[in-house]
Amino acid sequence: MRTMICSAFLAAAMFSGTVLVGQAPAPGAKVEPKAKGQLPQNWKNLGLTDKQIQDVYKIQAKHNEEIDKLEAKIKEHKDQMSKERLEVLTPEQKKRLEEILKGKAGTEK
Repeated sequence: MRTMICSAFLAAAMFSGTVLVGQAPAPGAKVEPKAKGQLPQNWKNLGLTDKQIQDVYKIQAKHNEEIDKLEAKIKEHKDQMSKERLEVLTPEQKKRLEEILKGKAGTEK
């Protein structure tokens, strides 16, 4: 019984190995690396083809790059806004604000 099971596993391994070898790309063929990402919620249930999945990942990568640039720009504007707001305060008000912020930092857990 053991030999039959071992023989079955061995045969399956040999078969899968020959199938994988048969799928190797032709020499000199350009192989595009697979894009990686995450599908939107519930999209796995749509039966997408591998090409569709790759297209979605590429679209997301393209837009995420632009979104990252915009988020960096937003951060620059927020930092500039904070700097300009502080310039409105008198030295006494700046000192008082610093004391208030230190007091809040001590009470947070």
